[in-house]
Amino acid sequence: MSQSPPRVISFCAHQPYLFQFKALGWQLDLIEISGHRRFLQNWSESVRPLPEGWRLITWEAGQKGLAAGDYDLAIAHNISDFIDFLPFAVKRVVVMHTSLHSRFTEDQTEMTPAQYRVQFAELVVRGQGEMVFISEHKMVDWNLRGFLIKTYVDLDDYQGYTGQKPALLRVANHLVERGEILDYPAYQTLTEGFSTTVLGDNPSLPEARIAASWDDLRAAYRDHRVYVHTAKVGLEDGFNFAMLEAMATGMPVVTTAHPSSPIQDGVNGFISADLGYLRERLQLLIERPELAVELGKMARRTVKALFPKRQFCDAWRALLPAQTL
Repeated sequence: MSQSPPRVISFCAHQPYLFQFKALGWQLDLIEISGHRRFLQNWSESVRPLPEGWRLITWEAGQKGLAAGDYDLAIAHNISDFIDFLPFAVKRVVVMHTSLHSRFTEDQTEMTPAQYRVQFAELVVRGQGEMVFISEHKMVDWNLRGFLIKTYVDLDDYQGYTGQKPALLRVANHLVERGEILDYPAYQTLTEGFSTTVLGDNPSLPEARIAASWDDLRAAYRDHRVYVHTAKVGLEDGFNFAMLEAMATGMPVVTTAHPSSPIQDGVNGFISADLGYLRERLQLLIERPELAVELGKMARRTVKALFPKRQFCDAWRALLPAQTL
């Protein structure tokens, strides 16, 4: 007798991350919040198609289902989500998408990072929850007990790189507003004078636009010559999901130096603390499309080796309550 797939509930945030769960075959109910102002709080078909069998529900419907014991797992994306799930008898997991010091760079609080860390941990422990960290840096920075489950990119979804457009690409939200974390000054220096496309929610950048669809985003990865990434050491990883998507497509990456970056200089892209050197490498890739193709092939192999789908799926299955396995 076949067992029905686990029932999972989550607030509808971090849509590209949630989309990865399609590989597990789980049924997800995603809570949409009417009138919420945060970008991507509610599901957008322009970002990702809703996987078959998944449902968009109201918080009222979610509460009824939780009270009735309909769910095997509740996934929170922040402490507010976690608190909302506390009244219900359900396995609770909070996904740590940001580092502790990145949070403090963006938010104004009178607490110290150490105080916030302790308060956060006590709340999760009292709520009998688990923490999932999406990268080594975030796990080390929070310095809390939890599970490391690295993200993955499905190589079948990202392929066909041509690099026919001699231009740079960056995919990011609030690039200026999060400039201290994403090292916007370095990004400006690197890209000055180059034809550049910025995709994402960036109200401070008139030239930026939001991708019209997932197909539009993937076309940008295929067509642009090189992907540019910048991030401050200690505040963010040396990669993000968009950069891994670009690599999976077969794009070479030019990035500022970072100890957690998957880029090896001259192997699958170029990486350095010397911005002048990186600008020279960008020009080289613009002039030599065959080199971009060669490095991009290695970038795709890197994603396959370092961010495997199987590890993601096996680790999440292990977090399910024993009775659902």
